[in-house]
This record gives sequence, structure tokens and C-alpha cells, in this order.
Amino acid sequence: MAYRSPNSSSSGSQSPTPSSAASSNVSPASINVPLVPMIPTQDGESRSARASPHRFPVDLSRSSSASKGGCWTCRLRRKKCDENREGDSCHTCIRLTIDCLGWGPKRPEWMRDKQAVEAYKADIKAQLTRAGLIRGQPRSSLLSPMPSLGSRLHDGSLRRQYPTHRRSADSTTNSLLNFDASVDYPYQYAQPRHNSMYPAMPGASNSAFYHLPPGSFSDPNINTPVDFNQSIFNNYESPVSSTPSSTQIPPLDFDFAQLGNDGFDFAVRAPSPEQLAPLFSGHSSLQENHCIYYFEHVRKVQYIFAGNTVTNVTCSMIVQEPRGAVTNAVCALASLHYTRMRVSHGFEAPDPNPEHSTSKYFHDEAYFQLHNAKQVHGSYSESDAIAALHLVWYSQLSGGTTDWQPVFTVACDWVAQQTDLLTSDNPKLALQSLPAAGQLIVKLTLWLDIFSSLTVMRPPKYHALYKRLFGDLAGWPLQSGEIRMDSLTGCPEEVLLGIAEVSTLSHWKAAEKRKGTLSNRELIRRGDEIEQRLRKSGMSPVCRGEIDTTPLHPTLVQADSEAVAAAPFPTNETRQLVAKIFSETVLLYLHTVLSDSNPGVPEISNSVGTIVQYLGQLPSSEVDRALVFPICLAGCMTDDSAWRDFLKGRLQVLDESLGNLMRTRLLMEAVWQKRDVSRMTVDWRETMRERGLNLLLV
Repeated sequence: MAYRSPNSSSSGSQSPTPSSAASSNVSPASINVPLVPMIPTQDGESRSARASPHRFPVDLSRSSSASKGGCWTCRLRRKKCDENREGDSCHTCIRLTIDCLGWGPKRPEWMRDKQAVEAYKADIKAQLTRAGLIRGQPRSSLLSPMPSLGSRLHDGSLRRQYPTHRRSADSTTNSLLNFDASVDYPYQYAQPRHNSMYPAMPGASNSAFYHLPPGSFSDPNINTPVDFNQSIFNNYESPVSSTPSSTQIPPLDFDFAQLGNDGFDFAVRAPSPEQLAPLFSGHSSLQENHCIYYFEHVRKVQYIFAGNTVTNVTCSMIVQEPRGAVTNAVCALASLHYTRMRVSHGFEAPDPNPEHSTSKYFHDEAYFQLHNAKQVHGSYSESDAIAALHLVWYSQLSGGTTDWQPVFTVACDWVAQQTDLLTSDNPKLALQSLPAAGQLIVKLTLWLDIFSSLTVMRPPKYHALYKRLFGDLAGWPLQSGEIRMDSLTGCPEEVLLGIAEVSTLSHWKAAEKRKGTLSNRELIRRGDEIEQRLRKSGMSPVCRGEIDTTPLHPTLVQADSEAVAAAPFPTNETRQLVAKIFSETVLLYLHTVLSDSNPGVPEISNSVGTIVQYLGQLPSSEVDRALVFPICLAGCMTDDSAWRDFLKGRLQVLDESLGNLMRTRLLMEAVWQKRDVSRMTVDWRETMRERGLNLLLV
């Protein structure tokens, strides 16, 4: 929803200007207030006194009020609270994945406002309804199959409904993409709000997206019906319905002042006004504004270490297919990022119906185009794989509101079918011979495969390939134009190989243990081999890839935007430090497999201390988003309260409404609480699976 200025007119929205979102020249009467009131804190108040920068500053200590009805959240909902604290929340709120207000002797001031309380309760109800946690009400899902509709699968009666064109009376009401499917789409998109305070900004609930003609984002060449039963997605539920309820994370409040010195400009601005000559031929002005916003802001979060080579790959595919899946995936990321930043900055309330949002519409357009791609063309193209990887990042950026596994399968299929890496006698040479787009797809797919093996607790799919690709890199010359893993993710190839080997060892250990045939001597021998290879490659790795100096794509040069043309942010010193952190994290991961997850083991404690030391040398910034795995693993593997606070604080200082930061922090807190209470060994991966977090720690 968007708040309306009391004095706003009912006329159409004006063209957005760069200062329209952040302008301070508004009357007090027209200042927007978030759904959930934000209570200011005193300057002198320490961060440690607040459980999280995004939580209500309620006293979470146990008090007599706790016995009078539980936490404030349960009391507002008039539900029974179990009053069992886990971290800073009660177990009831954690189970429902809602933000717990904690306990306090006095009712917070904002609760005296009945309208604010009702809005807060309505927001929680909407969240629980979407997650399917309210008895008698089905989960709200765009793509979830409806068994009763099986007989109507191909009769043409099931059509996806798109926003209708409101500008002219003779506009058609049917999308160019009319899919036949075994699903129903009962919703209608919201009507445009013409008199909102903020004029037609992408991603906002008053977006000009609702004014576009139907099918504006679709490929008119794709009009064949979808057979879900023969799709590669038939083994998965929809991105919405398959996501565990614990991943429904609402946008949170954020202090933009915290980003003052990290090298990024995250000021919330409306996209630039329409240019006389469109940058992207075939785009609507809304699509173009989304694309420019993506290159100005989102790519810095998505690929913080990457330079113009990666940017140019995405831009080229947008230029080649203005209404293709890459364009829609990029627009989805831009809209999601823009909306989350507006919400966290207090410019807009959280959307009570995110499944009807602009970002979700773009996401579903890209998803359906990928769904059709193999049936129409017989195989996936480079642009399909790039779009699929962008949708994986959409899942990451949204905090897991969509399932990353079906679209990740598209990238894996492309690697298997469109390259000979799995069969080549020299996969290194085969990889280097690929164009930049192919190298990018391969590197990101391998990166995600390794980290997804931690999430789903399986060995990496391409372990044999990793050993041939990344083993003995010291004698392999770096080719001009080659995309290095450290210049893409911050993690050197040989370190990534170590993570894959430890993940494989962990799976072998678990399998042998289940069979009752685990040999500790063999386990130690295999672990020693991995450690020796890591030390041989150098435990203080030098990033072999230089900072990318590739010229920016000519189309983006025409944008004349300082934000688009900005140089890569992380310095060489930062990159070296990040590489060291990843290297030490591999050793820590290895020792947790050899000695189980016991923080008292000297090797484990020493590795955690080293990681904390390296992080202490690295100023807190958006680079920490690339270090979620080291921070999470080190946090889970320590009982030292000072180290716990330090590692938790590295996540809290960032905007938790973007990415998996909140769920990562909740995982760390769950491990701590479980170990502190039971005084037993707690496996962080088992805890992640028990909580249904489905985390990709990237």
C-alpha cells in the first residue's frame, strides 16, 4: 500500500524526478508514516541494548508482565504465548516466522494508537495467510497446482490474468502470453493510485506499471501452451508455494546513515525522467527506468567484486532481447530492491500483498518465459541461463520468498547440454575458450552448486569437475578476458575447491555413520589430504585476477550516469583480506567435520579467532554480504559471548530487508540457544534443515 498526502490531487502521477523520493520539502501533514511505527532511539543508546536495529525497542528482559500473557506480539494477537525465549523472540513467533516484540513492564507508546495496532495486526495476518498458517484459509500462491482443476488443464479456460490497459477504451484485455496450465489465477492486480504522495515509482505500490498495456513485458513469439507435466519444473512446487513458511521475511526498517562511508550511494531516488532517445530499443519507459536502476544500484549488491565484464554481459542480452527473460528478471530485481529500500527508509509501508507487486509480476514473466523456452527452442540459450541465475538472486535478495531450486536447474542444464566441460579431456581449456557470457554462467553455477550442497546436505554435483578445473592452478596461465572466481565472488578458485572437498567429505562421513561403518582413521586421513592441498596452494592466497578494467557497454555509456560508470568499490587490500577470510573458513569447516561441531576443540577455536581478527581489519560495509558463509560458520562455532556479539553485529549493521541476513542471524541464534540449553553438540546444518530455512549462504 502507499500512503496518500492529505493535500494530494486526484490527477495522474507526475513524472518522477531524482529528488522526488528523498525530498525534505514536504509539509508535515504529508509525511508518510510506516505501517509499523518506528520509535527513535537516543543518540547515546548503545546498539547492544537493542536486540536488532530493525526491532522495536521493547525491553526483552523477563519481567512480571511475561507471566500475564506472554510477549507483546502474542498479546496483541490475543494468542497464547509459550513464553519460551529463543534468542530475542518467543518460540511461538519464531515458529510463525513473525517479528517478536519481546517482553516489557510497560506497553510501548505506539500501541496507544489503535490505528497503528490494527495495521500491525493486519500486516501479521496477511503474512500468515500468505504462508498458509491460518486455519481454514489456503496458502496464497500464484503457481500452486489445484487438484480439482485437472480436467480443465488444456481446455483453454485457465488463463493467466494480467493488468489491463487503463489509458484507452479500445485496449485489449488479454495478454500476449495466454498460458494454458493446471493452475488458477484468481487474483486481479490492484488499480493505480493516482493521488499518492510519490509519483509513479517502479516497485512502489502506486507504480506506473499498472498503466502499461497487457503483455508489455512478454515475448510475442512465445504463445504456445505450457504443459506443466512435461516441464523441467514438474518436480518442484511453485516458487511461492514451495518456499518454507520460515522464509516469509517482511521488509524491515533501516538507518541509511549506516552506509555513509562504505563507498556506495544508496540514496532512494526515482529513476531518471524519460530520455529523448531510448537507451534500450523496444523497451517501455518503465522497463528502461528499471534497467538503468538495476545497473546503478542492484548490480553493486549482486556482484560486489565484479567489474564491467559481468555488467556488459547482462546489458548485451537486454539489448538483444528487449522483452526477453533477462530483461524481466533484471526489472524484477530492480523493482524489489527499490521497494525494499523505500520501505526501510520509511517512504512506504510494507506491501500487504507482495504476490501482486510489480517485482513479482516481472519475476513471473521471466519464470514463464524460462518455463516455455525449452519447449519452444528445444534447449536453453545463454540468455535463459543468465535469466535463471538472476532469478536465483531474486530469491536471495527477497530473503527466500521464492524457491531458487527450479531456476537453478535451468543453469545446470545449460552447463551440461551447451558445454563440453563434463566430457572434455581438458576442461580448463574448454572453459577459457567460452565467451564471457558462458564463463559467467559456468562460474556462477559451480559457485551456487557448492553452496547449495551445504543447504540440501548433499555432495556437490560436479565434484570431479572441480578437481580438474581448480586443482594445481599455480602453473596455469591467466588468460586475457578470463573471469576469475575471486574477481566475481571474492573467493579464490582453490579455496572454493576446498569447500567442495569438505562438503563431499561431510556427506561421506554421514553416509558411513548411518551404515555403522565409519572409520575415524580413514576420516582423518582424508581430512589431512584436504588440509595439505589447501596449505600447498597457500593459506594466504593472492588474488590472481586483477580488478576488471573492461570499458563499459556503449549503451550504458549513453546513460551518462555516474552511478552506472562508478569504478569497482572493493580495493585490492579488501579483496586480499576477503580471500584470507574464505581460506580460514575452509579450515574451520574441515575441522567441524573432523571433530564435529564442538567449539571447544582447539583447531575450531583458533580458526574462529583468526576469522574474527581478519574481520576486525575489514571495516563494516556491504562487502560483508559476500561473507555471509564465513560469518555464519564462525558464529555458530563459538561460545565466546564477545565473538558472538561481534559476528552478529556484522549482520545487524546491514539492511536485513535485503538478502538472507536476518535468516542467517536467526540460524546463529538458534544454534547458540540450543547448545547453551542442552550443552550438547549442535550441527548448524541440521539446525538449518530443522528450521526449514533453505539458506544459500552466498
